[in-house]
Amino acid sequence: MRHRVLQSLLILVVSLVVGRAMQLQVLQGKSWRAQAIGQHETRVALPAPRGTLYDREGRELAVSLTTYKIEVAPRELEEPRSAAQVLSAALTLPDETKRSIAEASRRYIVLPGRHSALVKEQLEARIGHGLYFNPVIERFYPRAELASELLGRVDASGRGGSGLELTFDSVLTGQPGFSVRRRDATGASAAWLETPIVEPTAGADIHLTIDADLQSLAESVLEDAILESRATGGDLLIVEPETGELLAATSRRNGRVAHLAAAIEPYEPGSTLKPFTIAALLAEGLADWDDVVDTGLGTYRTAGRTIHDTGPHGRLSLAQVLEVSSNVGMAMFAERLPWGDQYSYLRSFGFGTPTGLTYPSESAGLLRSPSRWSRQSGASLAIGYEVGVTPLQLAMAYAAIANGGNLMRPRLVRRAESAGKAVRWELEPEIIRRVVSEEVASQLREVLAHAVTQGTGRTAGVRGLSVAGKTGTALRFNSISGYSEGSYTASFVGLVPSDQPELVVLVKLDAPSGAYYGGETAAPVMRTAVRAALAGSHWSAPPLLGEPDFPDQKAGVSAGLVSAGGPYVFALDTPLRRSGDQAGALDGNSRIVVPDLRGLSIRAAALRLHDEGWRVVVQGGGRVESIRPTAGTELRRGERILLIGGV
Repeated sequence: MRHRVLQSLLILVVSLVVGRAMQLQVLQGKSWRAQAIGQHETRVALPAPRGTLYDREGRELAVSLTTYKIEVAPRELEEPRSAAQVLSAALTLPDETKRSIAEASRRYIVLPGRHSALVKEQLEARIGHGLYFNPVIERFYPRAELASELLGRVDASGRGGSGLELTFDSVLTGQPGFSVRRRDATGASAAWLETPIVEPTAGADIHLTIDADLQSLAESVLEDAILESRATGGDLLIVEPETGELLAATSRRNGRVAHLAAAIEPYEPGSTLKPFTIAALLAEGLADWDDVVDTGLGTYRTAGRTIHDTGPHGRLSLAQVLEVSSNVGMAMFAERLPWGDQYSYLRSFGFGTPTGLTYPSESAGLLRSPSRWSRQSGASLAIGYEVGVTPLQLAMAYAAIANGGNLMRPRLVRRAESAGKAVRWELEPEIIRRVVSEEVASQLREVLAHAVTQGTGRTAGVRGLSVAGKTGTALRFNSISGYSEGSYTASFVGLVPSDQPELVVLVKLDAPSGAYYGGETAAPVMRTAVRAALAGSHWSAPPLLGEPDFPDQKAGVSAGLVSAGGPYVFALDTPLRRSGDQAGALDGNSRIVVPDLRGLSIRAAALRLHDEGWRVVVQGGGRVESIRPTAGTELRRGERILLIGGV
């Protein structure tokens, strides 16, 4: 009986042990295995770097930097006191933190700040066990706020929050990876016990059409213009008409940079819209440049409304109407154009529809269909009212005139490249439609050039460079009080050079104080932008480079020709006179000392020399390394000075 009882008990115990073993190893095996692995291994996320944004020359505009948060496990350190000394010397730790590490009084300590990969390597080499480095990827903009309205910013989670960072977030965002960190027999862990399982994949890099130098120039010029004119805001765009590429684009509103308002906020353009009604008249054969209307004393009553000019012009041809920007003449000529045709051509030039720019929230502007027009609408549209256009739409419409009649899709992005520099996709120049013939576009450019030399845009002229363009001055509309007398939008759009334009430059100033006409405010800004662009230009095609083929009387010397391929010379309009120089005119025979300009950018140095009345020859680019004649030499104003750059 005792044997049977013992056997039964033994069988029961064995059965319980086997059953429990089966429960642990078979039924709960996966769960316990996972828990065991979890005690020895930790999964560590490896964030992926975000792709880099480059300008057209490959200069970094937005990059991802990896920094590290450092945690210390004092009880895992081999020599806590020595480690505390090393950490304190490298990271400048507070005394309390240093003491906690040395005495190993706490299990984990998070050290303040974020630290570079170099610091990480140095600490790993000197301390080893007991340190934990958690990578943090941050977005960094090497050129500070340059082009911030274009680039946008990332949010707290590192995803695109605005601008191109938002538009191309899925392209720029990389694929995170992870590694497994194992603990040794003592429970300690270190980087050498960490095994990457899935490596992170960096996001694609994006190459933009923006030129960082021109962008910096545009921002500086616009800010100065807004300050000087006491405007509430403004926009400046520089477009390459053959490709539709934006070389610079900047907007300011009430002293702030928020977004690219030039693509988002429509306005009534005023006289800068006149060339497009004229283009429709020419293309449809309803008017010739020699056709004449009598504008009388500068008033015209039509459809119950009186249209005014700034003064009496009498009889004007169509070409003269555009040159002097006669509202009366435009209204008279517009009566020849059927509403359907007027609407169709304005729409073909891109008004009333988005341009297709790869930028968030682009506005389509406002262009109502003829069924919603009043009897006054034809005349209003002819002089730039009853329509809402964005500065970008207007710049692209002028680019169509500049390139021979093709409306281009504006481009901010050229291509995307993977981390291995393989091209993922590339955007080619895209023609949306042909709007007018090359003949009509060429004739418009010729008349717009006369508008600069003889008409309302004279202040946009640049000595040695032919410029075509149109001024605009429009009353600003307020949703509460309607049109506000005394509040204007001043604008100018220029084509440089006029015969074969390589640049379209648009300047718009919102509500300038004092002088408000586009010819008095916006046109000089365009001139300043072109002068400064030439001063640091690396454009290779004439006539943007090369000396003017006529004497520069202001400089007091005759000009020869210099080929565009090598060092180039340019003579600009009358040098600026600073406040201290107002009393004395620029005398070609006066001699002044050449300043030391080493270290300045080529553009800044050239502008300063122009302001003093000298002519400039440029070799290279970047910053000035030397100047000839050397600083301190006395030279007559108008003589040449050679600036030698480091590139």
